[in-house]
Amino acid sequence: MKLSQIKQKLTQLDRIAFQLPNGDLVPNHFHVTEVGKITKHFIDCGGTVRNEEVANF
Repeated sequence: MKLSQIKQKLTQLDRIAFQLPNGDLVPNHFHVTEVGKITKHFIDCGGTVRNEEVANF
């Protein structure tokens, strides 16, 4: 999912809830302290050069 898609989805929500891997929801009083863009430039095991960008919450 692209960051622009996330931003578009956020405008449609009345509230936001984050779910932990164990199924519990993050309490309402918690907040996101960091959002980042991670850029990875690498060569895979087949010799293909790849670039990857992801947003990290």
